[in-house]
Amino acid sequence: MTAAPRTRSVIVVALTVLFFVVIGVAAFARTGGTSAGERQVGSCTVRIAPQPGSVTSCVGQDLGGVDLATEDLRLADLHGADLRGADLRQAVLFGADLRDADLRGADLHGVDLYSADLTGADLRQTDLSGANLVGADISNARLDGVDLTSAKIEGLTVRGTPMELADRRLRSPDGERIAVRVDLDLPRGVTSRSCVDRLLHAKVGVTEVRCRMSTDAREGRLDQRATITVSGPTG
Repeated sequence: MTAAPRTRSVIVVALTVLFFVVIGVAAFARTGGTSAGERQVGSCTVRIAPQPGSVTSCVGQDLGGVDLATEDLRLADLHGADLRGADLRQAVLFGADLRDADLRGADLHGVDLYSADLTGADLRQTDLSGANLVGADISNARLDGVDLTSAKIEGLTVRGTPMELADRRLRSPDGERIAVRVDLDLPRGVTSRSCVDRLLHAKVGVTEVRCRMSTDAREGRLDQRATITVSGPTG
């Protein structure tokens, strides 16, 4: 091979390499990431394709007002994060850890929270309309003003919230039946005929109580049961 053809081959190879480097940099810049498969949102590094052992972890971070709409945040660790006013519409938070997170005023319309842990989260004035909360846990969460219209709530754990049908222990001074009112404070979008404004007359002993609440979504039914234990004058 003469010098000229050899030179042309070297130039072609160099240009080809340069082309792919430029394309790679452009793709990287397009995601806003700090490395392949990541994207920076506020102070949080979001994993583009999360999998066990490689998930978004933004524990306790200030993410107030950020745009996380449609993000894939499955299994994300957002424990204690400040997400006030954040846009999480249609985001995937399957199995995410949102314990003690502050979600006041956040838009979670249509979000997938299947099996997510929202224990102790602040959900006041949060839009959860159309959300998937099947198997999620909102124990001890604050729910004032939350909107659950058309949300899926089957298997939702509501311990320690106004939605819980809790066990009760009462005493009948004369051993006669006593009046017990069941009147849960249900969020917007949740209705019930058996959990609200219901009057029972429980006798001495143990009475099982059941109630059903629902939204207008498929998988929008939540059944609960509890016991009323009444002791007599000498019990």
